[in-house]
Amino acid sequence: MRSSIAKLTNSPVKQTNTLPTVNISGTSRNKKLKAEYDAKIKAYQDSTASYKNRVKIHNLLNPGDAMTDSELETAESEIKRLQGENVKRGIYDDPMEDIFTMSTLMGGKDPKNHSFRAYPKPGEYGYGAGHLKNPSMDDSLKPTKPEEPRYDQEVVRLDMRALKNIPSPSIEPNLKKSLPIGIYNDRYYTTERVGQNTQTAPKGNDGLPLIKLKDQAGSVVFEGSQTEYNEKYGNALQRGTKQYGQENLKRRLYPQGYTKI
Repeated sequence: MRSSIAKLTNSPVKQTNTLPTVNISGTSRNKKLKAEYDAKIKAYQDSTASYKNRVKIHNLLNPGDAMTDSELETAESEIKRLQGENVKRGIYDDPMEDIFTMSTLMGGKDPKNHSFRAYPKPGEYGYGAGHLKNPSMDDSLKPTKPEEPRYDQEVVRLDMRALKNIPSPSIEPNLKKSLPIGIYNDRYYTTERVGQNTQTAPKGNDGLPLIKLKDQAGSVVFEGSQTEYNEKYGNALQRGTKQYGQENLKRRLYPQGYTKI
C-alpha cells in the first residue's frame, strides 16, 4: 500500500556541519539552496498532514467491532472526506485498495452487520485461499523531515583603515617595572639616618633628616632626602613580615616580589 506520501519527502544525505546562523542572502548558491529547502519543507508538511489523515482512515477501517448501518455510513463518509484532503495536496494513495465491506444478515434492532475486510496480498499467508484479514497500513509511508542544507559562509571584508582607529588596550598594568639602579632581587636593604650616633642631624630640602640606604653588605646605595628616597625606592622595597632566627625582618627592606623565608 506504498504511496506518494513517502516519495514527496525523500530524505537527503544528513549534513553534520549545518550552519543555521549563516546569512543565506549572501550568494546566489545559498539562495538556490534555501529555495530548494523551503520546497522540501512544504512537501514535508503536506505529507505529514496527509499521513495523519491516513492514520485516521486506518483507525476507521479497524473500529474494533462490527458496525451498524449508521456507523458504516459515518465511517465511509469520513474516509471519503479525509482522502479528499489528501488528493488536494497531491497525495493519491488509495486507502481503500483491496478493502471491501463484509455484511451479514442478523436480525434485531440496529444490528452490527458490517465490517471492513481485506484479502491477503501476494506473498502473504492465505493469499489465494480466500482468507480475510483486517485492513493494515504500511508505516513506511511516514515522511522524513529533510535536513537543512550546508550553506556557504558569507565572507566579511574588514576595512583596515578603520582598524587603525581602534584604540589598543593598555598593557601597562601587566608589565613588571624594572628595579631601581643598585637594587637586586636577591638581596635585602636597610635604612638609617645620616649622622646617626653623632650630635649632627643634617636635613634635606623637605625639612626631614637625610637618610642612607645600604645593602646587606653595608655598602651605601643611596644618601639623600626622604622625599627623594620615596620617589626612587618607595615602590620598589617593602618591609619584611616575619622573623627568622635572630634576624629582625621588620627592619629589613626587600625588593617587591622577593620574600625572605
